Amino acid sequence: MRMKDRERESALYLLRKSGLQLVDAARLVLDLVEGCGGVSAGGALFERCRRAVVLGVQARQEEELSVPFAEAVEYTRQVKRHRAARTQSDISYYMRRLMRAVPWLAGRALRSLTARDCRRALEQAYHTPSQLKKARAIMSGVFSVGRRQGWCGENPVLLVEVPAVREQEIAPLPLAAVQQLVQTAHAAEHRAVLPALGLMLHAGVRPQEVVRLRWQDVDLEERQLCISPRHSKTGGARHIPLSRPLLSMLGQQRGSGRICPPNWHARWQRLRRAAGFATWVPDVLRHTFASYHIKHHHDMAALQLSMGHRDQRLLMSRYINLRGVSRSDAAAFWRLQL
Repeated sequence: MRMKDRERESALYLLRKSGLQLVDAARLVLDLVEGCGGVSAGGALFERCRRAVVLGVQARQEEELSVPFAEAVEYTRQVKRHRAARTQSDISYYMRRLMRAVPWLAGRALRSLTARDCRRALEQAYHTPSQLKKARAIMSGVFSVGRRQGWCGENPVLLVEVPAVREQEIAPLPLAAVQQLVQTAHAAEHRAVLPALGLMLHAGVRPQEVVRLRWQDVDLEERQLCISPRHSKTGGARHIPLSRPLLSMLGQQRGSGRICPPNWHARWQRLRRAAGFATWVPDVLRHTFASYHIKHHHDMAALQLSMGHRDQRLLMSRYINLRGVSRSDAAAFWRLQL
């Protein structure tokens, strides 16, 4: 038998063992050759093809060691179950909405997703810069958890541009508006709301934090409010000094259980309407606290600690707004009879 005949017989024998049809095998070889530079690669073609096969097998094995995106999201929720309720809620809401809007995403292996895939999914599900920025951060967290588990080799979301969000200026409430709000809260039908109002106004507590606080978090002896990591939005503890008016009011109103009364959101809304507020910016009391604090106390470090910020940049760029806040108004703000 001639050499070429023997080679042909050997090739057919190997092909039969693979289970591939001759035409299918030829197509695979053709794709491989074209992907590795074609005949122009010359003598290096065989080595290029072999290298491509080895890399392809490795990639396939790595993909099989991954998990679907939906499973990675659920695992991330479990890993972060100790975080604040708002954080857990955000993970569930943003990622479920993402997977509803992009049906192909849930079943895709985490390792197989590229930056282009992530960008396309985010832009398909979210249409405002603030939503995109929030969803991008949460999706990045899912990949970070996945990397630690060995489910992906990199975090492709880091290659997705962070949307530019133009923050709207939030002006602090004028002193007259603050006085009207406090005066209305002293009415019998609104008095149960007064402790929570005082903590937002004179301690800068976030609206989503105040609903988690209990009376045991108020230390009258040490004259401070203790916000534990599980109640804090950022996951860090902080101890906020209580002003004299706030300390006095909390001492008189002190109870047990949660500081916010039952049916809190409806009662808080009724108070605002009774005080004459037709519209309301959710975080305006925190901005009011920051602006009146720095105007009267001139202590940026103390304000930073009370606000729970890691640095002063956010305070300077977003929270402190002294336009229309006079020194006399700032002094009167801290003398308010809460």
